[in-house]
Parts: sequence; C-alpha cells; structure tokens
Amino acid sequence: MRSDLMPVRNAATAIARLVCLTALLFFTSIPALAETADEDADLTITSWLKLGPAIFQMPVFHDERDIRGNKPGPELFFEGYSRGILQSEPSEGLSRSLPLNGTMRWQVRNSETDRRVMLPLSETVENAYSVTYLATYIHSDRWAKATITINTPAMAALYINGERHIMKASAETATAEPGEQSAEIELSQGRHLVMVKLLGSRSQLGSVSFPFKTFVRLADGHSASLQQSLRPAGPLSLQHLMTTPESVGVSLSADGSIVAVHMRQANTSADGWDSWIEMRDFSTGRILNSFRGSTQISGMQWSHQDKIFSYVARNGSKSTVWVIDLENGTQEPVLKDVEHLQSHLWAPDGRALYYSVSIRPDQNNTGVRRLDGMHDRYPDWRHRSRLFKLDLASAASVQLTAGLYSTNLHDISPDGTRLILGRTYVDYSERPFSKHELFIFEPRTGKMESLTKAPWVSGARFSPDGSRLLFTGSPNAFGDVGNTLDTLANDYDTQAYIMNLTTRTIISISRDLDPSVNAAMWSPDGRSVFLAVTEKSFNTVYRYDTRNYSLTKVETGVEMASGFSIARNAERAAFIGHGMNDPQKVYRTDLRRNRSSVIVFPGEDAYRNVHFGTAKDWVFTLDDGTEIDGHVYYPANFDADKKYPVIVYYYGGTTPVTRAFSGRYPKELYAAHGYLVYVLQPSGAIGYGQEFSQRHINDWGIRVSGEIIEGTTRFLEAHPYADADRVGAIGASYGGFMTQLLLTETDIFAAGVSHAGISNITSYWGDGFWGYLYSSVASANSFPWDTPEIYIQQSPIFHADQINTPLLLLHGLSDTNVPPAESMQLYTALKLLGRDVEYVKIEQQDHHIVDFRKFILWKNTIISYFDKYLKDQPEWWDTLHP
Repeated sequence: MRSDLMPVRNAATAIARLVCLTALLFFTSIPALAETADEDADLTITSWLKLGPAIFQMPVFHDERDIRGNKPGPELFFEGYSRGILQSEPSEGLSRSLPLNGTMRWQVRNSETDRRVMLPLSETVENAYSVTYLATYIHSDRWAKATITINTPAMAALYINGERHIMKASAETATAEPGEQSAEIELSQGRHLVMVKLLGSRSQLGSVSFPFKTFVRLADGHSASLQQSLRPAGPLSLQHLMTTPESVGVSLSADGSIVAVHMRQANTSADGWDSWIEMRDFSTGRILNSFRGSTQISGMQWSHQDKIFSYVARNGSKSTVWVIDLENGTQEPVLKDVEHLQSHLWAPDGRALYYSVSIRPDQNNTGVRRLDGMHDRYPDWRHRSRLFKLDLASAASVQLTAGLYSTNLHDISPDGTRLILGRTYVDYSERPFSKHELFIFEPRTGKMESLTKAPWVSGARFSPDGSRLLFTGSPNAFGDVGNTLDTLANDYDTQAYIMNLTTRTIISISRDLDPSVNAAMWSPDGRSVFLAVTEKSFNTVYRYDTRNYSLTKVETGVEMASGFSIARNAERAAFIGHGMNDPQKVYRTDLRRNRSSVIVFPGEDAYRNVHFGTAKDWVFTLDDGTEIDGHVYYPANFDADKKYPVIVYYYGGTTPVTRAFSGRYPKELYAAHGYLVYVLQPSGAIGYGQEFSQRHINDWGIRVSGEIIEGTTRFLEAHPYADADRVGAIGASYGGFMTQLLLTETDIFAAGVSHAGISNITSYWGDGFWGYLYSSVASANSFPWDTPEIYIQQSPIFHADQINTPLLLLHGLSDTNVPPAESMQLYTALKLLGRDVEYVKIEQQDHHIVDFRKFILWKNTIISYFDKYLKDQPEWWDTLHP
C-alpha cells in the first residue's frame, strides 16, 4: 500500500467515528476549570455556533527540518487552513466543506457551568490535530474600546471581522490551569463577527474534551450596549461597501448572446483593487469564461463579428492588445508593447483595428518652463494623440493623423469608408474657451471635410445606414436648436442631436425632455435612439422614435440604470441597476418587449444578511411654486417614537445627488450608524428641465443657500422624530463650498463637514486646474474684476467671522481641481478667530480619495466627527485624531 495514502484513509476512518464519539464525550468528566476574572465583564459569550470537531492533518515529512532548519508546527493551521471560513458569515445549519473532512454544518452550542463551553476532541490519527471553529456576533450600539479575553487549555486564535487579534500557540493539559490571553479591540457601531479557531489533541490536553470561555470588558471611560447573537443579520458596514465584489461596467457582443461584466474587488493585502472580466450568457447568466491577470486589464471592445473581442493589458507605459475568439478558443496578441497606447476600435468588417497613441514632447529637465496658456497646467496637455490603422492579416500599421493638435476617432461608418474625427482648439476669446471641430475623413482618398465647429460637442456616432450622425452637446451649441429658454442655458444640461449628413441640418431630439442626456445610442435598425438620462435623482432610459419623433420610457425596474449597452445586431441591452438601499446588479433588457430582469447579483452573499432601513421621498414647495425634490434614508429598526440626529446632504451645484447605492458619500452607511439622512436637490441641478438648471448660472449660493436652510427647517418641522438640536450639514467640492457658506448664514446646524470645499471663489477660479472652466458655466460671462458681488460677497472666507458652528475641513493634498489652499485659508481664519474648526489633510490624494486604507480612515473621520457633535460621543474621533 502506498504510504502517502494512509493519512487520508486513516482520517476518513476517524471521521466516520465522530458521530458516535461525540455522543459519548458529553458524559466524560474533566477536572474543574479554574475561575476566570469575568464576573465584572460587560459581556460573557455564553453560546456559540460550532463547526467540528474535524481533523487537521500535518504534512508528511513534517518531522524533518527544512532548508532553513525549521520544522513545521501547528502554526500552519492558523496561517492558512480553511481561510475561506474566516470570510464567511456562519449561521445555524449552514454547511462548509473542510479538507479531509467532507461537509460539516454549523451547530448551536450553549455554555454549561461557569459559563464555559465544553468542546469535544476528535479521535485524531497520527500526525493530526482536532480542529473546532466557534463563531458568534457581537452588536454594539456605539463605538467603544474594549478588551476581549479567551480562556482555554487548547491552542487558539481569535478573529474579529476576519482580522486576527489573539494567537495562543501553546496548549496546557486538562489538569493544569488553562491559559488566558487578551487583546485590546475597537468596536464600531454595528455588528461584528467573532470567530475562534481551536486546535488540540488528546495526547496534548490529556482529555477527550476541553473547556473554552470568552468575555469582553469595556475600557475605562467607554460605555456601550453590547449584545450577542448567533444570527448574522445586522446593519450595513463600511466593510460591506469596501470589500464586496461589484460590477462596474457591461458590454454586449454583436449578437447579444454574451454580456461581458467588468468586475472589481478590493485587494486589502495590496491596498488596491483587483479587476477582471466575466463572460456570461445573456439569457441564463451562466459564466462562460473569466479573464483575470496580474496586468491591468482595460479597454475591452467587441468586434462587429459575433463572439470576438479585444482588450488591453497594460504593464507600465507599454500595452498589448489581445484578441479573443470565444468560438474557436483562440487568444493572440495583435499589438505588442505599444508605448503610451490610448484606445482602440474595431473596423466594421473585423479585418482591422484603429488605435491611438500618445506622442510626448522631449522632456524638459531644467525646472524652468514657459506656460503655454492655462491648459498647460494639465500634466498631459502637451501630449498629442495620433491615429493608426492596423491591418490584422498583414500586421502592418499605417499612421493616419499628424499635426500640431490631437485627433480623436469618434466613429467609423458602417461600410468602413469614412471616419468621424475630432480636434479641440483653445480659444480664450469666448467661453468655454475651447471649440471642438468634427470632420469626415475618407482614408482611401485622403478627403477631409469639416462638419461643425462648436463648443461642448462630443460622442458623434453614425446611424446604421451611415446617413445621419448622432451626438451630444450643450443646449447652447447650435443657437436655439437645443435651448428652450430666452436666455443662456446651463451648458451641463446636455442635449442629443441628429445631423442629416446630406443636408447638414441639425435637430435636437431631447429639447423638450426635462432629463439631461448622459449617453445616446442608435438601435440596430436605426429607427430609434436610446437616451440614457439623468431624470431628477434617477438614471433612466428613453427611446426616441425617429419616424414619429415620440419618446417612450424603457422599463428598467430600477432607480439607477448605469452603463446602458446595446447589442449591435440584436434588440437586446444590458446595464448595471441599483438604487437607494439596493446594491448593484447586472440586468438584461429585451428591447422589443420592454422588459428587464437580473442576470447576476455579484454582492448577493455579502448583502444577504444586511438589514437596510427604508428610504422615502420628501418634497416641499417654495413660495414661488418651485418644488424642491428630496429623499430621506432611515436607520434600520427605525422607531418613530424616538429622536434621531440628522445629517443633511446636498451638492448645490449643477448635478443632482442621485439615488445611487454607496458611492463616496454613502447615505446608507450614515443611516446604518443611526442617523436620519435628508438629501435635497436645490435649484440649479440638471434633470429637472432647462429653466431649473439655468438657475445655477451666476448663483454661487445666492438662492441655493436659502433653499437648503428652508428645506432643513421644514424637514425638521414635518418630522417630529428628527432632533432639531442635533443636525449636521455635509457637502463636497461645490457642496463643500455650500457647507462653508451655509455656516456663515445660519446656526441651525450643530456641525458641518466640508470636503474639498471652495472658500475663495476668486482663488479657485484662477488656481484650480478646472476653476476658470467650471466658472465659464457657473459664472458665465462674469469675472472677478466686474462681479465682486459673486467673487467676494459669496466667498465664505470674507465672512469667516460669521461662522460659529463647529466645522470639519477635509482635503486631498494633491487636489488639482479645488486646491488645498481653499481649506487651509479658511482654517487659518477660523483658528485666528478662536472658532471650533478641524482640518484633516489626506496626503497623495486628489479631488477624490481612492487609496483603499486612506478612504477608510477618511470615511471614519467623517462619521466619528458627526458622532462627536450630534451624539455627544467623542471617543471615536479622539482615538482617530488624538
């Protein structure tokens, strides 16, 4: 008999005896456990979910020393054995598969005398140990420091939310006093999984069972209500939002039979993100293939031919384009190690790829450089895009564009004979200080023809018959073609246009639609155009019929339909659907029947046990008849007879705060921490019609601040469970500016938070990379030298002495959009005025905080600040920022 099979056979035999053995062990007497100091504990865990006992087999030849002179010990178990169990959420009856042990189920085990849990040992074989897992959940009603203690003669490791806090690497006999180890822990408000790995053997412990006890003691000065549960149900946590796999994009094959789902998940060990592509059957959702790799995967493009696609694998500054044929199972690189590759697009016949490359100027290492206009501040402004065509049969490339300016490829005509090219020119003579020119270029003849030269135009696409052009742009791009007002419209209120390429006439197909267009796509037959739009706080989809000029809504069944993708040759679409308290799922749509359904829910396991609160609309009407839209997030287990602190969230700029799930400012998470969260959409936001969005122009809070104050006041009056003495205000970027401005005008807030806020409109206009460009809309035709009522009177820095409310300023120190000086100068003013102000700087982060660990600290900083001022719970803040 082969010796290497013996441990497995012996293990299997031992497992078969466990059922009988476990029944006998409960009647085995053991020496009494020494008293432990848990009488004054705030929580002694008296019941557990138990998995096992099972067998952990040591590797063969473990008694030999390795190349380093070491012998492996039971630490192998604690380091890696059954790591997947730590990432699960145990519940009674849930089964798990263990190596060499088959399938086992979690069972409830209650404590016996002295609040101990008695645990049986398996009848281990040679070179094996008995393994038992214990799990329970601790719920805390607030953040607190505590000490957790384990008492057992066995070897043990204790984990909280997957992170190890205690490692007991030695064992005592059952007749000796059991070992005790403790660890200081921090419990945030919410649910925490406590899991223990226990390891021992009969020869080691001198018994067939052993005792175990765990208790928690709060730190001095900390108070919290701690409760134990064996059910995994609990509120949303930051861990859910940060570590759950999520879909971030979808694209359909030409025939619509396959949907490519672009996935990502946090990689906590690498402090970053892992990304991959899943190929799923459109009808069943079944995974057909998955593409992962150590290189960065991006730029996926489906060929016009069925089931062929390409993607870009990036490695530093070099990139390789791979082509995958799913039917034939082939995979080959067609462009290798291209320096500074930007993008690529398939030719309609599938025989060529068009790709663009960034050409860089010679490096200036002198440290002295003349600035070639305001745009020259951008790191890549002097880079130029060049277009190439790759013939796949010959592997030969030809350069199609050159010159002083970058050239972008918008689309290729269905017959492959014409390209839509675009070039952007700086023009400081009028706003928005640049113009975009569209050309039709015929590569075979070299013929070039200008189509239009207008600001705020993008996304040109040929119709399926090549006779028309679809693109998006500002309402002001073509005079009154897309503008419904008698005055300047908000350029961010995007419209969709169709140009007849024979007559060159342009019509707006969204002019009378209140929603703002995010993307426009032709239907496969060219009879319809699908418009993905921002409609109030929703993301919806409309179908425009080019024959009768009618608009009908596509039934998506969700509040937010993002990344809408249409098959080239089939009446099928896919998108990512989500909403308030509704995590991202991938949906399919039958465009003929106007029906949508779920393909896959990537976060199903992670969110299965999450208890969300409810969310409701709340709208009020101003004296002039304007309806101000809004919605409210409620805590889980909401009780209308209690009083709740309130967080008021707004942007106040030109885009609404949508109903998107999670995001950088996750309202669901604030609600999970016990807050009512009121979100409102003041005047100036797109998605409510051009008259409403036009109010953003030259306002800078003149109207909007009053609407936020009135909305907050009315909300508090209408909701008796909202505590009017504990209201916080938060906004970011333009919303951060609004927080600062609001605190100069009202004292209804108990605390304010401003992330990357603007304190001096003039310095933001001149110093922010996009300051003067954003101001070309928000301050259209108004400048510091002729409009002091905006640039000075609406700047919070000039009214800093009016701020008496505690204020938290946050800023990424690499922010090029809103420079960090905007927070620093207000911080300086408030410190000199003796006001209650805090400034938290995030190093090496831009306008958005994207670093994994810094994001967590940044998010906890915001919640702990509100806990301090709205709940009178300063401990978390004081620990984070002593």
